[in-house]
Amino acid sequence: MNALWVSILLLADGAPNPADVKQGWLGFVVFISLAIAVVLLWLSMRRHLKKIDFEEQPPTPRKTREP
Repeated sequence: MNALWVSILLLADGAPNPADVKQGWLGFVVFISLAIAVVLLWLSMRRHLKKIDFEEQPPTPRKTREP
């Protein structure tokens, strides 16, 4: 378990300087693409759910085997 903590601390020590990290167009494009994909999937699911005609029927009794 100690080796895990040592490796985590070594990785955390090499973090980039916050002044060097900037927002980019690639992240924005990926975010907008994911948002569009979620909306399209939601619309498709809504369209498919409208096609369902569900009428609940009473359960049929099972035939039991008597010895």
